[in-house]
Amino acid sequence: MRSFLFATACLLSCVLHGQPPVEEDSLVSVLQQIEDRFDVRFSYSDELVEGVFVAISLSDSTTLEEVLQVLQVKTKLRFTAISKDYIAIRAFEKNDELLICGYLKDESGEPMFGVLIRSDSGVNTISDLEGFFQVSVVFSDVLNFEHLGFGRLRRATSELMAVGCPTLAMKEKASFLETVTIENYTASGVYKVNNLVKVLPEDLTVLPGLIEPDILQSIQQSPGVNSPYETVSGLHVRGGSPDQNLVLWNGITTYNQGHFFGMLSTFNPYITKEVNFIKNGTSSSYGGRVSGVIDIQTSDEVNESVSGGAGFNMLHGDAFVSVPVIKDKLSMTLSGRRSYTDWLETPTYNQYSKRVFQNTKIGENENAENRNDFFFTDYNASIVFKPTEEQTFRASSLYYKNHLTYNSLSESGISFEDDLLTQNEGYGISWDLRKTHFQLSQGLQYSNYLLQYEFQHIVNDTAAISSKKNLVSDIGYYADVTMELKEQSELKIGYQLNRNHTRYAFEDFGPAYELVLDQDDRTLLVNAAFTEYKYGGDRLFATVGLRGNYYHDFNKFYLEPRAYLSWKLFDPLKITASGEYRTQFISQIKESVVSDLSLENQVWKLASTDRFPIIESFQLTSGVVYSRNGWFFESEAYLKQIEGVTSLTFGFLNPVDNDYRIGDSQILGLDVFLKKNWGGYKSWVSYSYLHTRNTFTGLNNGASFPGNWNIRHFVNWSHFYTLGDFYLSLGWKWHTGKAYTDVVLEGGGNGPVTVGFDEINGENLPVYHRLDFSALYEIQTGNKVRYRVGLSVLNVYNRKNILNREFRTTPTLDNELIDTRIYSLGITPNLVFRLFW
Repeated sequence: MRSFLFATACLLSCVLHGQPPVEEDSLVSVLQQIEDRFDVRFSYSDELVEGVFVAISLSDSTTLEEVLQVLQVKTKLRFTAISKDYIAIRAFEKNDELLICGYLKDESGEPMFGVLIRSDSGVNTISDLEGFFQVSVVFSDVLNFEHLGFGRLRRATSELMAVGCPTLAMKEKASFLETVTIENYTASGVYKVNNLVKVLPEDLTVLPGLIEPDILQSIQQSPGVNSPYETVSGLHVRGGSPDQNLVLWNGITTYNQGHFFGMLSTFNPYITKEVNFIKNGTSSSYGGRVSGVIDIQTSDEVNESVSGGAGFNMLHGDAFVSVPVIKDKLSMTLSGRRSYTDWLETPTYNQYSKRVFQNTKIGENENAENRNDFFFTDYNASIVFKPTEEQTFRASSLYYKNHLTYNSLSESGISFEDDLLTQNEGYGISWDLRKTHFQLSQGLQYSNYLLQYEFQHIVNDTAAISSKKNLVSDIGYYADVTMELKEQSELKIGYQLNRNHTRYAFEDFGPAYELVLDQDDRTLLVNAAFTEYKYGGDRLFATVGLRGNYYHDFNKFYLEPRAYLSWKLFDPLKITASGEYRTQFISQIKESVVSDLSLENQVWKLASTDRFPIIESFQLTSGVVYSRNGWFFESEAYLKQIEGVTSLTFGFLNPVDNDYRIGDSQILGLDVFLKKNWGGYKSWVSYSYLHTRNTFTGLNNGASFPGNWNIRHFVNWSHFYTLGDFYLSLGWKWHTGKAYTDVVLEGGGNGPVTVGFDEINGENLPVYHRLDFSALYEIQTGNKVRYRVGLSVLNVYNRKNILNREFRTTPTLDNELIDTRIYSLGITPNLVFRLFW
């Protein structure tokens, strides 16, 4: 087909340029010449051709079809053969179909492979190795050309009507040095850029067990990332805890990322442009956490037409819309999502509920008199304003909430009510100025997190209340400048100011008393300055950064060096290395003061000068990358040392020890990733080895022991198959069991049960494995609307995996030992229907 288009282009070029230039003539006169030459007749209205002039010269070898195509391109009028002898001329209508082709090149003239060509009507294609693309669209359509590291190119279909296949040039974004290591890394829409995993949710189709894009779930596909409790938001990155991850949304710090107690992500993927995930070699512009970085960004482009979408699955429904307000200057994007779990219990909801509420009063006391009302919702809004091509203003807001109310009634008529609320809201504004060799950015962000739980014990209309509250208020400002020093290097310098106010309180109160069980109220001011130098050559990519943090309340200053190196030894083989030092001033502690519901038993707490030190982390990595003939192999070993962690954070208070301890964690790990493509079929497998040893003063006689979340061996094997608009995905996970502490029953009888504990985390749970499946079908239509239907099944063979095991005794004289086990999600189907316009 391409050779035919090329030959046609050559012939048409001869029609236009193969003879000496001719002067323009009226279209009416040209049509008369064609009628005489080819013995045909044209049908048209006089108003349509009046005042239209064209320059065209006919050779003896020119065919009628070639002449009509040239005229159609030059006049932007539709020429349609009604019969062998009659041709109608009319204006183009918006739904007239056109075949558009072209070649994409960068500014140096090199062909661009893998450019995503997306039409506003939903038709997609990708450029090949020569930069060639071909797509069937309608006359009123607009094509968007997108590629990682390049500015988006947007052209109306009418502009691309040309003789043959035109060449289009795409410009690189300012200050872009990174090179793509691999496209479609773990799934379609996931890129590996040196040490960065970049997710483009708009390009995600299916992941094993999922039929809608999930930002946090897509990150879990990366080697070295796991979730021991099967939650989406509980990400353990290379042995770190979830609270050690920095999660940003348009620069706004978030403190809770899970709906349905972590089973679903709070971030709407349909308005997210890109997600940057880093697990080592972290940029010096990121601070405040010692583990992974998840930086989520919505689009900073002005939308030129109204677009949106809506859909529902068996848990929730959502809708989003992008609206241009001022042409080429101002646009707005809105989105909303809400579950209907409080009025409709689907099979999907029932399976999630069994997983979440097991070993809680909700799961243990199911009867008609008890009522459980639960729902979640989230809203997002963003405004993009571009007064000039070089300036971009963006205002963003997010809000999400989970609310659970549980009412129960005892046999004696005493009523109980549990009310649990978690919510996170945030607001941010930013301004970017982009020049050819210079970029200036600054912005403000505010984030507010609230956890509020109340348990009411009502007797004769008199209530006794136990409550738990946790509030985090985070205000921040940043400013940075990036300068291109030479063609292959850049320097970034920045400043950040952060004020964090965190408080929590556990209280009991009734008509005649008020008792504060525990409370804390602190504010911390942090000043930070950073610099970072990048170099990106043909064989070498390097980043060297330095960050300085001054914690005012501690009167302490920390220097945090960071570095990443990628060196191409020869064409298919690279070696990588990185080192970093980071600090963290806020973390979550596991509380057991108020635990009537046994949900959300962690609260945020600021570091202090007395009991909670600043957490410090060192990480060194070394790896190799090999890519050739469709094969991609990556292996990376790492050493990670985390100091200043507490037993409250790591959860060792129950049952081994009730004293407060400070310690450290040493982590050794290895991540291996292998991938191969065979046409429409792609498969990859990853293996991770993790060896975590914790040491706490005064605990376990000072000897180290495995971490609570230590999973020694982890294997993830995924398969993807694409056939036209039909997508299939299958994924199998296998890992050794999580560590736990076993007990031995030493005494009982009429008195209290006496138990003895074995070595801390000296035992492991049984092996875990699970198979997940997804199928998705895209329905393309002739108009702008397209549809999507899908089916997914989690845990296809219904494996009953044990996720955690703990021991406790009943608080009575004839108490018993209770073996509490948390089991995995059972077989869970889900359906989705969506439309996009």
